[in-house]
Amino acid sequence: MPLIVVTGSGRGVGASTVAVGLAHRLAYAGHTVRLARLAGDDRADADAHAFTALTFAEADSAPITESALAALRDGPAVAVVEAPPGADIGRLSGLGARVLVVATIGSGPSLILNHQRHPGPRAIAEDRLLAAPTVRDLTAASRARVLTRSIAGDDAICEHVVIGAISHDSDVPYFNRFPRKAVVTRAERVDIALAALRTNTECLILTGGADPSPYLLDRVAAGRDTTLLVAPEGTVETVRDIEGAFGRSIFSGQTKAERAGTLVAQALDDAALAALLGSP
Repeated sequence: MPLIVVTGSGRGVGASTVAVGLAHRLAYAGHTVRLARLAGDDRADADAHAFTALTFAEADSAPITESALAALRDGPAVAVVEAPPGADIGRLSGLGARVLVVATIGSGPSLILNHQRHPGPRAIAEDRLLAAPTVRDLTAASRARVLTRSIAGDDAICEHVVIGAISHDSDVPYFNRFPRKAVVTRAERVDIALAALRTNTECLILTGGADPSPYLLDRVAAGRDTTLLVAPEGTVETVRDIEGAFGRSIFSGQTKAERAGTLVAQALDDAALAALLGSP
């Protein structure tokens, strides 16, 4: 079966996203797919672990070496293998792999462009969901204490960061504009925090370092829909700290994988997919 190796022209171009999206695209085209991560850089272990959580492809729980590629090539499934950025394309091609390079600029038959302003053939546009950080990312960026975790936990995705400020809008209608969000507000603003809990809030970040009221803590713990964090700094500083988490989150999770599959399907039509597989 075909062996497809996906590598990036550099770090952060989205090779993991494209590899997972391609695996999803192939699986929903009727192929049995095996997804693996080639060893050789500090992201390999995390990527391999993330692949095992996906339901549409078999995956190796640890990075593989180049010596394992021949077995994948001769196996019963289409193999999609992510290689470290800057991998030796000539050597991989010599091992029987069809190499797909992910980049942000350039052109060529083996290239797919990511992080583009507009979608198109072999081009994937910027996407809010794929760029969104997880609760784990926001916790680390804000150096916050975790008081309670939601059922979704650290892997919940936050597409929006909303400041719980006083405005002319009522709190609940205002918060309802933003699905999958993190709300940031001062710990003493119990009214704003309670309004956030009545909407789809994945993460509530209380700023200033002080513990919240016991009533608010009980409400969060009872619902288990929202992770409650306490950040040590003020609201302005906390927002500054977490805004850099967007676009830097390590790819993971079924939700992002399905979105990546949709975008790869738009970028690689049936003819392009057949050419990649070597089909007539």
